[in-house]
Amino acid sequence: MHKNFPLFLFLITWSLLLTAQTSVNTSFGPIQGGTEEGILSFKGIPYAKPPVGNLRWNAPQPPSPWTVTRMATTFAPKCPQKNFESTKPDTSVTEGVEDCLYLNVWTPALTGSRPVMFFIHGGGNQQGSATESVNGALLYTGKYIASRKDVVVVTINYRLGPLGFLAHPALAKGASKTSGNYGTMDQILALEWVKSNIAAFGGDPNNVMVFGESAGAVNTSVLLAVPSAKGLFHRAGIQSGSPVASPYALAESNGKSFATSMGCTTGTLEQQLACLNALPVDKIISVLDNPLAGGKVSLGWGPVVDGIVLPKDPALTIVTGQHNRMPVLMGSNADEMAAFSPLVVTPAQVRTLFASYVPNAYEAEGLSLYPPGTTNAQARQSYIQALTDAQFTAPARRLARGMDLAQTEPVWRYFFSHAQAGLGSFYGSTHGLELPYLFQTIEDTNYGKSASYNNNDKVVAKAFLDYWTNFARTGNPNGTGITVWPTYDWQKDSYIDIKSPVVSGEGLRTQKSDYWDRARGVATSTKNPLSTKDLKMQVPSIYQDGARINLSLEEALPIQIEVYNLLGQKISTVFQGQMGAGEHEFELNIPAGAEGLLLVRAQAGASGSVAKIWKK
Repeated sequence: MHKNFPLFLFLITWSLLLTAQTSVNTSFGPIQGGTEEGILSFKGIPYAKPPVGNLRWNAPQPPSPWTVTRMATTFAPKCPQKNFESTKPDTSVTEGVEDCLYLNVWTPALTGSRPVMFFIHGGGNQQGSATESVNGALLYTGKYIASRKDVVVVTINYRLGPLGFLAHPALAKGASKTSGNYGTMDQILALEWVKSNIAAFGGDPNNVMVFGESAGAVNTSVLLAVPSAKGLFHRAGIQSGSPVASPYALAESNGKSFATSMGCTTGTLEQQLACLNALPVDKIISVLDNPLAGGKVSLGWGPVVDGIVLPKDPALTIVTGQHNRMPVLMGSNADEMAAFSPLVVTPAQVRTLFASYVPNAYEAEGLSLYPPGTTNAQARQSYIQALTDAQFTAPARRLARGMDLAQTEPVWRYFFSHAQAGLGSFYGSTHGLELPYLFQTIEDTNYGKSASYNNNDKVVAKAFLDYWTNFARTGNPNGTGITVWPTYDWQKDSYIDIKSPVVSGEGLRTQKSDYWDRARGVATSTKNPLSTKDLKMQVPSIYQDGARINLSLEEALPIQIEVYNLLGQKISTVFQGQMGAGEHEFELNIPAGAEGLLLVRAQAGASGSVAKIWKK
């Protein structure tokens, strides 16, 4: 036994040393993590009390303190959701628990002051988690980024669907009598946890990059417009998403419809609240539909313009320069909707898409830009590209232009056009494909272990790792030995194309983006309204009840007048029909739920006019 004593002593010493290296005293209590890829990992750290009981549909509360060391070596469960598969749009799995507000940290060491990369997952704000797997591998692990680039990585869970974003009179609290944005408040509380605790993990609380993809990009861009998020992060990465939030009246109307579907509409508001709080979680999420069914994005749940957390429309806040200004990296993928569109699309379906998706005056032009073709393969490609450009490429340009005009801090636009070899080529550079390259988990996937994985994939993975971590560190993605990424110029539409090899360019899908801007009523070439000699329109700059439009036509034409928000979403149709030559005046009615800066677009044949109007 004496002979084994030195070995026993060594093992005890090593165990104590390892425990010391993986132990952290947070502001709520001590935790012990583990090691991965030569770095430290801490999983399942609570940043809020479980949002159950009376805390369901309430602002998140800081966790209760603890004194006994808490093990932080396993991930927490997902938040409740109905998880749809991209390649099986009608198939879903119900999973998750309400006690889900936890975060994860990966760090090279507990000393030092490193950039912090705080990731918000996507999923239409109704599914997804920090522990998603794709193609046989954990997608969002931070171990590779942290170990290879000396940064701290944080991933989080936040409330989703009705549990995260339900607006309803029975839930309204405070002087404003509004509700919703529980998921947004979760994200803010997680950022506050980072502000208070990340230094103990070797991170710099004054150098935090928030980045997200899809709904995570929506949430990241919305946080730019949230006053209480000011100072909690200093750079933003927006991947395949734009600042979208529902007007409160619309969100509350949808919330009432949800309550009706749950059978919670009778009695006083207090009784309706009791009914909602008593609902089983499986029933709450049973109503969820696929947010990307058929390749058409449907954000049924998400941030709400509630007047408190989100005082104004986030797009309006950003384009008027009233947001939390900082360097921004943003962009989209070349074939966003490839994995979500039907496997078979006929030429007739492409024509039907444009008949239902754009005003009549824009159908012919759309079909010339995205020809239906004569085969199903040609039709499917046009279908994918039309939905990709309408929902991602053109909106990304609008946001980049708006931010470039509204702030002095630099904006950087990217385009991801790399496609995998082999069977993966069928989906091109589809929605979310950049994520395993960015997180370096591509090498763990079934594809990464196959013969199809090649040097082009390695070039793309290195590009993402270099650009994103450089940006997190300095606010500039450029560095030594990589292709120069030009800062965005709204007049040139500068961008970088992440593929193998990486190249820079100007004017990304310009003709098609211009088309979608016109079809959505957004001015494309300057900040001034569009107008032609055949059609002139006068609209008051500020909307009031009884506001009127003055319209002048040189000849009788069929005319369509519609109202859009700054993201190109149609708010209402004001008039549609035949109108004679001469002067016309009629009342402009805008729904009560719409507010902020709106665009009134009149289209008469080949002539058009767009005017801006502010509605409080």
